[in-house]
Amino acid sequence: MVLLPWTAVRLKNAPESVPQAQLHGHSYLVRLHLSADLDRTLGWTVDYGDVKEIFKPTYKQLDHYRLDHLEGIEDGDSASVALWMRERLDDALPALDRIDLQQTPGNGVTLTWGSLGPALPI
Repeated sequence: MVLLPWTAVRLKNAPESVPQAQLHGHSYLVRLHLSADLDRTLGWTVDYGDVKEIFKPTYKQLDHYRLDHLEGIEDGDSASVALWMRERLDDALPALDRIDLQQTPGNGVTLTWGSLGPALPI
């Protein structure tokens, strides 16, 4: 679980009359879900320190930056950000099979592509 302290966002597809069409900020809660075989020698599936290092460049690109200035993010909505994160992490973190991205508790997206599907709690 990672907290992105602040990211500037403007929803390109929002009507001009709503506040979300203007530049505003969000904090996000990100949960990366991984599925991998157990390493019998080490006793775990994936080293959390390795995951943090792999995720660090993605985190740095989002933290305190404008989403509309990042190449590859279609819009500033949570779904676009989650898809962008998956694209960036796909090769470096093959065990990744789900991303939860929330602006507030219960407000965000779950992007899942693994064989297990969504799991509770979300």
